[in-house]
Amino acid sequence: MPISITVADAAQLERQQVRTVEDLARIAPSLEMTAAAGQGTGGGGEIRGIGTQTFAQGAVASVGIVVDQVSQGNANISNLFDIARVEVLKGPQGTLFGLTTSAGVINITTNKPDMTKFSARLHADLSNAGTAGSGFGNQVIQGVVNLPLAANAALRVSGSTNLRQGPNQNTIDGKYIQNNSYSGRAHLLWEPTSKLTANFIADYTYFTQTNEGDFFTLISTDASTAAALASCGVVAAEGNQKFCMKQGLYAKNNNFGASAQFDLDAGPFTLTSISAYRGTRHSDTGQNIVRADPTALTILDLPGHNRLDLVSQELRIASPGNAFIDYTAGLFASHQRGIVDPTGQNITLFGFIPIANSIGSRNRTTDDSMAIYGQGTVHVASSLRLIAGGRYTAERLALDGYDFDNRVAINKQLNTSIVSWKFGGQYDLSRKTMIYATASRGYKSGQIGIPAYPLTPYIVRPEIPTSYEVGLKSTLFGGWVADLSLFSETIKDFQLQQCAATSTGALSCTAVNADGVKSRGAEINLFGKITHDLSVSTGFIYAKATYPNGYTSSTSTGVFALGGTQLPFSPRYKFTFSGDYSHPINDALSGFISLDAVWKSRVAYQSTTLLTDTYKPHWTVGGRLGLKTADDRYSLSVFARNLFNVPEPVLLYTDFPTAGTVGAMYAPNSTRQVGLSLDAKF
Repeated sequence: MPISITVADAAQLERQQVRTVEDLARIAPSLEMTAAAGQGTGGGGEIRGIGTQTFAQGAVASVGIVVDQVSQGNANISNLFDIARVEVLKGPQGTLFGLTTSAGVINITTNKPDMTKFSARLHADLSNAGTAGSGFGNQVIQGVVNLPLAANAALRVSGSTNLRQGPNQNTIDGKYIQNNSYSGRAHLLWEPTSKLTANFIADYTYFTQTNEGDFFTLISTDASTAAALASCGVVAAEGNQKFCMKQGLYAKNNNFGASAQFDLDAGPFTLTSISAYRGTRHSDTGQNIVRADPTALTILDLPGHNRLDLVSQELRIASPGNAFIDYTAGLFASHQRGIVDPTGQNITLFGFIPIANSIGSRNRTTDDSMAIYGQGTVHVASSLRLIAGGRYTAERLALDGYDFDNRVAINKQLNTSIVSWKFGGQYDLSRKTMIYATASRGYKSGQIGIPAYPLTPYIVRPEIPTSYEVGLKSTLFGGWVADLSLFSETIKDFQLQQCAATSTGALSCTAVNADGVKSRGAEINLFGKITHDLSVSTGFIYAKATYPNGYTSSTSTGVFALGGTQLPFSPRYKFTFSGDYSHPINDALSGFISLDAVWKSRVAYQSTTLLTDTYKPHWTVGGRLGLKTADDRYSLSVFARNLFNVPEPVLLYTDFPTAGTVGAMYAPNSTRQVGLSLDAKF
């Protein structure tokens, strides 16, 4: 395939304990995932430094997530379980997929039902806060049952319970925050005839959270704030995950979806229909931004509710392959609607002196998209293939709302139609080595921003990337696969977000366009078996993803000239490694050891040049050591994640919530975890 792609199979996902979407950043050097609360729309991914980080309602992601051929939109799954394969496709996509993206696609495939036999599996990862140096407790229990129903039908039911205590801890009562999620999936495979295959899939996740979960903590303060924090047992320092708040807050989220896919073998081609629905429902009792009762300033978001619904339909025709011309073509339509109820905010001094109060606004965003797409490969010769593809997209984005504070309606609409394309070629240097070159243009829809009254809503223009890539793929040493690529991408109207603290301490974020953002560099991936017992997957990327020349940003901390500097959330260098070695101990048992490591260069988090808005170059290392039976049915291991307790944040803000302070968000991956893994197959 003439595309740069990183693949992780079930074995690699298992040994690296990839349990959430955020964990996927450890499998590919080109991929970053942002777990900051409310910030990462549609999954929050960056590929080769390009991604969308925004609080804006209705914004779509630069990196699309597809599960079992269904685009997740902004109603994306969070927990990963019973996964067969993950592919990270880099660069603009849209001529082969139902969705179009500007940076790439994370393509997730779950395990299919097996019509030939009954099977079951139970897996657990167990850790406890404070035990063996673990910074938080986490109990992940996953189960799978495969049931043959007939010679032509089978049902696979899988589930996951993920209970987490910490890492954030409330010093008022000594309790860790609780993040609990319960997920299930049912997949029915039916082949009513030898020509027709039907797949019906439904999934559901229920998530609860206390005291705002992985939210802001203070890691640097002025002297008076430091003294106030010390009075309740909090020390503001790098890696601090403690807060002190008497107010008990609670949030819950429901995420669900269903799809029906039909594949018909119609002779010289295959017809596919995919109908899908996804939805989310969220409610909370409010948010305390500072979470520090003794400090002078209190910023309290009042209870909030929002919901999102996405309906999509795709029709596709594909050739059988190995013909003079291979092709895929399709029609895609989607309707996404998001509703956010009014979420007021109260800002006070010392808990009773009002500074600012608001009721908020009720906003409804609708996004209707229709597209026709296709891509063909012409086999010019046995070793030479030429590729051409195109896509026409028509989209309507609309915002309707009401500002209750100023008693004014909010209305704005954006209509877009655009053609994106891809051209390229690939040539076989030998039976095991192929080179390729491609040029492509992608598309990511615009946004509608909502500034403070009395300004009217404004348009953030669509993102148009143009990408060029050359690469080499080769099979080495009897089984190793090497994937080398050089890439250059320029983005017209790249969508950025600039945030700053207001005079009252609230956070104000504005979405803007930056014309001429560039990402260029090189990536290499190697994976395969070195010996029968040793498997390795490793990769390295150099991605220079920079602001355009002359670009400046203005925040509460100053005006910054950013032209030529690295984009936020984008390490310029990144290295990943995953390896697993097993060896028989006797006829009944084998021992195994696995290691995974990630190294990143310095990462920025805001549109500034402040060192306090960045995190230093660092390693994150983990692994497993255990025993398994010779038939691979049972295993027991000790594991460690982030063994050296490196506090890499997911978000940093300087001078927020007040001047002289630095606020940070830390995810579980920012803290050491040590525990036991158990696995049983039946």
